[in-house]
Amino acid sequence: MNASSGSTVTSDPATATYLLSAFAIGDWGTTTYKGSCCSRSDSYSNYDIAAEDVVASLMNTEAGNAAVKPKVIISHGDNFYWTGINSLEGRDSRFTTTFEDKFDGANIKTIPWVNVMGNHDYGGASYVCSSGDGNAKCESTDALIQGLERKFEWQSGYTSPNDNRWKLEDHFYVHRIEDPTTGVSIDIFNVDTNDADTHGAMQICCQCYGYSNGDSAKCDSVGRGHKYCAGGDTAMYDACFNKFAEWGADSRTQLKAKVAESTATWKIVNSHYGPYDHYAEAGMNEWFDVLRGSGIHVFLYGH
Repeated sequence: MNASSGSTVTSDPATATYLLSAFAIGDWGTTTYKGSCCSRSDSYSNYDIAAEDVVASLMNTEAGNAAVKPKVIISHGDNFYWTGINSLEGRDSRFTTTFEDKFDGANIKTIPWVNVMGNHDYGGASYVCSSGDGNAKCESTDALIQGLERKFEWQSGYTSPNDNRWKLEDHFYVHRIEDPTTGVSIDIFNVDTNDADTHGAMQICCQCYGYSNGDSAKCDSVGRGHKYCAGGDTAMYDACFNKFAEWGADSRTQLKAKVAESTATWKIVNSHYGPYDHYAEAGMNEWFDVLRGSGIHVFLYGH
């Protein structure tokens, strides 16, 4: 994002000696059952359930073979399909089943995971609120906002038994890795981009899969005020939408300030959504206004 027209290539990536390495993975959080969030996915198979095991095995193998072991695993969100963590009581069991017991190879078991939240971590397009360990219709605007905040807290408050490897400090936070011998460092700026226009705040706040009983075909043209969008409650929808706008704006504000203060050799943004692919022009430009000339080298995202 800060390349100069006078930049020159000083090394060959194929032959360079690296001092730091990291893995990156997004949209990885498998379900605990064979099924989908919605009616459109009727061919869900055992291959989908097994995919996480295969990826985890490959990551463990690569980490073991690497000349420089990865110091961090950068996660781009959608950590728990389809609707995130649904209760404090069920949280540890879910983490054990689809995280701890999956990424348990000796070469990756204690590497820090630096996380952000994706749309599915906030509920996807299903009900945000919960009853027990299941999704439930939010009875009020306050309940919906509390539901969003709990979705975040149930992930951010988790303590991994494996060297406390799970990291989700806030909606915006910075994680640094460094080579102690040379001082070469990478700052990872983790941001909340769920105010995105594509599959972001609108779909999360409408909760159409909940109101339509999972019939995704009915959700194609649903928006603010529709009976399948927060039950037609525009005040509830607006409060939810504004919460994501608040988190997104704060991420941009903090990113601008923290990048300016950063002394890291390399600077990376970690996100669930990308400014160009997932935002309309206005939102895209808000991100580009922060990124241009900032010194950010890479913007990583999933979805």
